[in-house]
Amino acid sequence: VENLKIKFHDIIIVNEKLTNINTKSSCYLTKLESEILTYLIIEKESSKKYIQENILNIKSTIQTNSLDSHLTRIRKKLSEINTSVKIQSKSEKLIIVI
Repeated sequence: VENLKIKFHDIIIVNEKLTNINTKSSCYLTKLESEILTYLIIEKESSKKYIQENILNIKSTIQTNSLDSHLTRIRKKLSEINTSVKIQSKSEKLIIVI
């Protein structure tokens, strides 16, 4: 979706660009990272299985660390722009917190 603006706490995502509104520091997300983060911001919480199947399009029967790899990169980028927004994993759940 072009020009979709998603704002949450001190971050905003516009066209896959992640920006800290307060510090103006920013970085770019891949299309999938942007979709995962946007989905989590909107839903606040999700199962890993849901994201794996519906965003990454990987069947739940397939064993993969793909989602964890994406999450690691998203967390790194959130940390890079010094936001207090965090993604927490609790067993099979993902939660976005401040």
